[in-house]
Order: sequence, then structure tokens, then C-alpha cells
Amino acid sequence: MLESIRGKVTGINQSYILLEIGPLTIRLLTPGYVLPHVSVGEQSLFYLLFQIVNEGNKGVPLAVAFPSISDRDFFTKFISVSGVGVRAAVKAMVIPPSELASAISTGDIKVLKSLPGIGNSRAKQIVAKLQDVMSKSTFISSVPVVTAGSADARAILEQLGVPSSEAVTMIKAALEEIGADSSASALVRSAMKSRG
Repeated sequence: MLESIRGKVTGINQSYILLEIGPLTIRLLTPGYVLPHVSVGEQSLFYLLFQIVNEGNKGVPLAVAFPSISDRDFFTKFISVSGVGVRAAVKAMVIPPSELASAISTGDIKVLKSLPGIGNSRAKQIVAKLQDVMSKSTFISSVPVVTAGSADARAILEQLGVPSSEAVTMIKAALEEIGADSSASALVRSAMKSRG
């Protein structure tokens, strides 16, 4: 089984990249949070997960590319939830695993429901299956502690029309910039300033 692959990115789509390796070009499914960090023409290294999925009456091999082994490990846990297949997980992961793990560990159904293809019942299923695992994992070590101010700030941003997944990212950046003890209004100002 292949562990990783290095090659030149020759194409990027919403859910996959094309990677040229010598005379071969391989299509690799890639979660959305990875795509903004990949550029056509650059040499890249990806860690792979291979799965055979049933589509109709045949097994189809899929290769999913990740920037790190820990991201691949998170994905493996994510697809262990009943009804979250490989393609659905690739589509849903528009925010980094650290943020997803944080949402799961705190039972934040709102963030999970904001992911493409994840409805209310599936979000509850994900929390029920993975909350304990994510609470004890290292996936969320890089995510700031959620404070009352950050929770309120996120709610305000969502009321202003910012998508939930983007609000989480904006609040994380604001927390790093002005500190975890900041008020909700200060976090919102900082987040909106960085958004332009």
C-alpha cells in the first residue's frame, strides 16, 4: 500500500487535484480545506488513504490526499461514522481537522450543520460517535480554548451573514491576535478588520 506520493500539481478542482508523476497523472480526492494551499505547477507531497467504495454493483478505488499524517488519521475517524462515506467526508471537510475536532468535542452542532452535506441528524450522529474520541485527541491542540466572548462573537458574525465555518476561522485568528480574554465586541472588530 502506498503511504505518500510526491509530484507536480497539474490541475485543481472543487474536490480533487491532478498530480503528475513521471508519465502518469493521478486524480486524488482532496478535502476543501487543503485546496487553497495547493498551486498548479508546484511540487507537492501528500499522504494517501486508499478506500474501495461500492458504487452500484462494483467496487471503485479512491485515493484521498492529505497534507499530513494527522489529517489523514482524523479523516479515518470521521468516516467511521455510519453514513459518512469517503466522498461525503471529502465534500464536508471545508475547515481544517483541528477546527472540526474542536466542534465535535464541544458538541457544536451548528458548526457541523454548516458543512456541505451534513444535516442536523448527521451532525448529532457525528457528535455521538466521536465526541469522547475527539475530547481526548491531539487534533484540537492547536485550537484556542472556547470562551464566552468567542462564542458570542461567533454568534454575532453569523447574524451578520458570515457562514459558520468562516466565523470559526475568523474568531480563531482574532483570538490569536488580541487574546482569549477579549470581549465579544473586540473579537468581532478584529475579525471584521481582517476580513477587509
